[in-house]
Amino acid sequence: MYEVNSYQFCEEPIVESDDLEVQIQEAAGEEINNVEVVSFSFGHPLCSFDDSLALLQFKHSLVVADYPLCSSDDLYYDDKFHCQSSVPKMTSWNSSMDCCTWNGVTCDSLTGHVIGLDLSCSKLEGTIHPNSSLFQLQHLQKLDLSINNFLESHIPQGIVQLVRLTHLNLSYCYLKGRIPLEISYLSNLVSLDLSNFDSDVHFSREGFNMLFRNFTKLEVLSLSNVVISSEIPMNVSSSTLRYLDLGGPIPESIRNLSHITELHLSNNHLESKIPDAFSNLQKLTFGSNNNSDAFSNLTKLEVLILRNNCTFGGPLPLIASGFQDLKQLYLSQNSLNGSIPSWMLSLPSVIHLWLGRNRFSGPLPEFKTNSLERLDMSHNQLNGPIPQSLRDLVNLTDVILGQNNLSGEVGSEMFSSMTNLYYLDLSHSGLAWSSNKDKIIINLPLLGYLDLGFCRVKDFPNLLLNAKELWSLDLSENEIHGPFPKWFAGLSSLQFLNLSHNYLTSLDHLYWKTMTIVDLQSNSLRGPLPSSLCSSTYLSLLDLSYNNLSAEIPHCLFASTRLVVLDLRENNFDGPIPNKFPKNSTLVHLSLRKNQLEGPVPKSLINCPSLQVLDLGNNKIRDTFPTWLETLHELEILILKSNRFYGPIIAFKTKLPFPNLRIFDLSGNSFTGFLPMEVLKGFKAMMNMDVHKSKLEYIGEQADFGLYKENYEDQSVELVLKNQDTEFGKILKMFTTIDLSRNKFEGEIPEFIGNLNALLLLNLSHNNLSGHIPVEMKNMSTLEAMDVSFNQLTGKIPEELASLTFLAVLNLSHNHLVGPIPHSNQFNTFPNDSYFGNSELCGFPLSNECGQHKSAPEPVSLVEQEEDEPSFLSEMTWQSVVIGYGCGLTFGFTILYLIYHFERPRWFIDFFATITHEMAYRAKRRGQRSRNFRRRRL
Repeated sequence: MYEVNSYQFCEEPIVESDDLEVQIQEAAGEEINNVEVVSFSFGHPLCSFDDSLALLQFKHSLVVADYPLCSSDDLYYDDKFHCQSSVPKMTSWNSSMDCCTWNGVTCDSLTGHVIGLDLSCSKLEGTIHPNSSLFQLQHLQKLDLSINNFLESHIPQGIVQLVRLTHLNLSYCYLKGRIPLEISYLSNLVSLDLSNFDSDVHFSREGFNMLFRNFTKLEVLSLSNVVISSEIPMNVSSSTLRYLDLGGPIPESIRNLSHITELHLSNNHLESKIPDAFSNLQKLTFGSNNNSDAFSNLTKLEVLILRNNCTFGGPLPLIASGFQDLKQLYLSQNSLNGSIPSWMLSLPSVIHLWLGRNRFSGPLPEFKTNSLERLDMSHNQLNGPIPQSLRDLVNLTDVILGQNNLSGEVGSEMFSSMTNLYYLDLSHSGLAWSSNKDKIIINLPLLGYLDLGFCRVKDFPNLLLNAKELWSLDLSENEIHGPFPKWFAGLSSLQFLNLSHNYLTSLDHLYWKTMTIVDLQSNSLRGPLPSSLCSSTYLSLLDLSYNNLSAEIPHCLFASTRLVVLDLRENNFDGPIPNKFPKNSTLVHLSLRKNQLEGPVPKSLINCPSLQVLDLGNNKIRDTFPTWLETLHELEILILKSNRFYGPIIAFKTKLPFPNLRIFDLSGNSFTGFLPMEVLKGFKAMMNMDVHKSKLEYIGEQADFGLYKENYEDQSVELVLKNQDTEFGKILKMFTTIDLSRNKFEGEIPEFIGNLNALLLLNLSHNNLSGHIPVEMKNMSTLEAMDVSFNQLTGKIPEELASLTFLAVLNLSHNHLVGPIPHSNQFNTFPNDSYFGNSELCGFPLSNECGQHKSAPEPVSLVEQEEDEPSFLSEMTWQSVVIGYGCGLTFGFTILYLIYHFERPRWFIDFFATITHEMAYRAKRRGQRSRNFRRRRL
C-alpha cells in the first residue's frame, strides 16, 4: 500500500519530484509495503499520482536492450510483427514531468487516470511478475506490449485486475506457457492479440471455450502460432467478430461468424486438395467433407490469408464466383499446383495477390483487373512469356515473378507506366533482360528494390539512372562487362549490392558511404582497393573473393566494428594482415585464403569474440601456432594450411581450448613436436555425434542479413571428391575434420584420439609418427576417412578397427605395419593401395597370404614414395570446402546428413556417380555461377 500525506495540484511543486524517482529506483524489483511522499504536484493537473508511481515502478522492473528485438527476415512478407522503428519509449519517463506527457501513455482528459499504454517495439527486456505494478492501473483500457522480449515469461494471472481493458496486445514478445483461464474474465475486450513467434503459448480447451462464451464484444482475435487444445466451439455465434487469426483445424462453426472481414488461417497444417467447391466462397472447404459448409455465411470477407500450409495442395478450380469484395488474397507457401485460373487475375477489388512458393505451372493468364498493387507469383514453375496486359497495371508497387521457368525478353518499357513501383524481382525467372527494349530512359522515382539476377543482363538497366531511393540492387550471375558507370555514384541510398558472377573490372564510382552488404565475388576486378572504401561506416558484409585485386589490404577494413563477414580469398593481396581488429569486433567470418599475405597472424584477432570462421590458408604467413586464439570460444573453423608456420603447438593457458571447433586444418606447414594433445582434448564439438545426428544444423545459420539472407546462403562451395570439383550447399555442424598432414610431427598417435567419436575425416599423413595404431580408435564410430600414410607406424592393424562400419576410405600405406589385415565387410572393400609399402602385411586384398615366407623388398626412399603415392586426400579432400560461407551462413556438406542419418556408409560409395551427376546438373542450371573464374584472370 502507498501512504500519501499530501496529494494536491498547485502551480508550484512543494518538493522536488526527483525524490520520488529515487525512492522508486531503490524499491525496483522488491515488494514495497510503505512509501511516504510528502507531496506531489504538477503545474497542469492531469496525471494520477498512483498511476504515475505504478508506471515508474514498472519502468524500473525492466531494462532497455541495446540491440533490435525484431528480425528483418520478415520485413517484406510479414509486416504484422515488423517494427518500423524501435524506440525505447520508457527512457524519457521521469517524475519531474506529467506522466500524461510520457511517450506511449494516454490519460483521461477529465480524471487524469492512465487509460492507454503503448510500449510496442520499445526494446524492453525482462520478466513481467505476477504482482507487477502494471496491474495497479485500474482504469487502463488499451495495453500494447507487443514486439518486446519478456524472456519467456508466462502471461501473469494478475492481468485479470485490468477489468476495463478493451484492447490487449501481447503479441511477439516471447511469452510461453498456458494462457490463464482468468483472461476470459476480461469481458469488455474488443481486441485480443496473443500471437507468438513459436508455438510456446497454448490455450486449454476450457479456457478457449470460455473465451468465446464471455467475449461478447470481441471484434479482433489473433492467436497465430498459439497451440489451441480445442476447436472453435460449435455453438459460437459471435456477430461482432470481424478479424480472426488462429491455427488448428477449421470447424463448421466458423460459418456463424457472419461479420468476419479478415480471416487468417496460416500455419495450420491443412491436409486437403482444393475441391471445385472453392468456386463459390459460400462453399469453401479445407478439410473433410464435414467442413463443406464451413464458410457458408462469410459474405463480407475482404482478406483471406491461407499461407504456409505445406500439405495444402491441389489445383484451383477453373471457374469461381463470390469474391467481389475480396481485397487481399494470400495463398503463398502451400503446395497448390496446376495452372493459375483466369478468374484469379480478374477479381474486381483485389489489391494484394500472393501466390508465391507453390507448384503452379503453365502460362500466366492475361490480367483483367486494374486494382492490383502487390503481385507475387515467385517460386513456382510458370512458363511462357509475361502477358502484355501487365504493363496496364499502373497501380502496381510490387512485382515478384522470380524463380520460375518463364521465357522471352523484357525491358524497362514493360514497367514504364508503373510510377509507384517499389519492388521488382525477376531473378531466375527464365526471362532475359533486353537492352534493345531498354533504350528509353524510364523514371521510377520510388524504386527501392531491384533483383534481375540471372536474367542475361548485359549492361546496367537505364531504369537505375534516376532511382535515387534504391536501397537494394541484385544483378548477379549476368554478363555485365567493364567498370561501373559514373552515374552509379549517384545511387546514394544503396545499402545492399550484389553484382557477383559478372565481368566487372573496377571498383570506381561506388557510393560506399551507405553500403551495408556488398557481394562482388567472381568478377574480373583488378588493382588495389579504393580509398573510398574507408568511407563506409555501416558495412557488415564484404565479399570480393575470386578476383584479381592486389596490393595491401587497407587498414580501415579491419578496424570496422560493424563488419561481420569479410571474404577476400583467391585474390593477389600481399603484405601483412593489418593488426587493427578493434575491441568488441562483431566479425564472424574472415577468409583470406589463396593470397600472398605475409608476416604473423595479427594478435588483435583476440578482440573478435564472435569469430566462427578463420581461413588463412595458402598464403606466406610465417609464425608459430597462435595459441592465444584459444580465447575465441565461438570458433568453429580454423584453417592455417599451406603457410610457413613452424614449431611445436604448446603453451595453452586454457584447460580445454577450442570447444566448438569442427574443422581444424594445419596441413602443409612445418609444425614439430608431438601431436597437440591439449588441443585435441578441447575438441568437444568432435565428440558425441548423437547431438547433431537427428537434425540439420548449419555452422553460422543464426546470422541475420534480412532480405539478402536467402540470396547469399544459396551460394555454393567446391569439395574435391575423386579428383572432381563437386558443388555442395551449407556445411553441416556434423561435418568435422582434422588435417595435420604434411608437417613434422613425431611421437605416437595419442590414445585420447579415440574420444573424438564425432570425427568424420582424419588425416595425419606425411609426418614422422611412430608406435602402434591405438586400439581406442575403434570408438571413432562415425569416421568416414582416415589417412595415416607416410609415417613410421609399427605393429599390427588392430582387429577392433573392423567395427568402424562408416569407414569408406582408408590409407595405411608406407609405414612398417605387420601381420594380417582385419576381415570385415568394411575392410574387404579397401584396395591394395590402402596397404602399399608395408611389406610385412598379409591377407586380403594383398597377394601375400599370411603364413607364407616373402622376400624382403627393395627399400624405397620416402621421397620416392611421396612422389609416387598420393595420399587419399588427393582423392577425397575437403581443402577446397573453404568456404563460400558468407553472411555467417556457411556452406557445405549436406550429403553427409543422408549418410549418417540413414546409416548407410556404402550408399555414398555405390551411388557416387549419381550424386556427381546431380551436382553437375545443378552447376549447369546455374550457368555462369559455376564459371571457372580463373579463365577471367588470364
